[in-house]
Amino acid sequence: MIAILPAGSVAALAPVRSKLQAQAEAEAQTTLDQARGQAGRIRAEARARAAGILADSRAEGEEQARAAVAARVVRRRREARDVVLSVQRDLYDELRRASRDVAQALRDSPDYPEILRRLTERAVAAMGQAAAVQESPDGGIVAEAGSRRLDLSLPVLAEREVDRLGAEVERLWAA
Repeated sequence: MIAILPAGSVAALAPVRSKLQAQAEAEAQTTLDQARGQAGRIRAEARARAAGILADSRAEGEEQARAAVAARVVRRRREARDVVLSVQRDLYDELRRASRDVAQALRDSPDYPEILRRLTERAVAAMGQAAAVQESPDGGIVAEAGSRRLDLSLPVLAEREVDRLGAEVERLWAA
């Protein structure tokens, strides 16, 4: 459930968001650089593997009818595409994991008490004064008021930021 925050909440949380965003961007850039390197190596391996598959298909094509060769090439391309898609998913999962790790590391930050205070203010503003606010074991807070629940734990906030990247994540494997 998404709660509408009262006026001024966004501005009040700006320093927390800026801090989280700066730390997440720095870690994301490191992760992105590593992922690009890994993606390059994986692409090269996939291309080499695809070249081997294509060479095999051509050799078989000399012995078989064109229709059989075409069917085999299509199947091999699908296999190569499946490998690429699997690698892309692994890279995306690694980005999400690294983002959660960076967010959870904020628990060791000297700014963590201030982060908790601001997250609590945000939760109370969104859920009302009667909200029960508790610190999450993963860092951050979780608030409940009746049947409503607001999860502002650090891993959830990090994943929301990765989700907001949307198509920008595709740049990992577009290089």
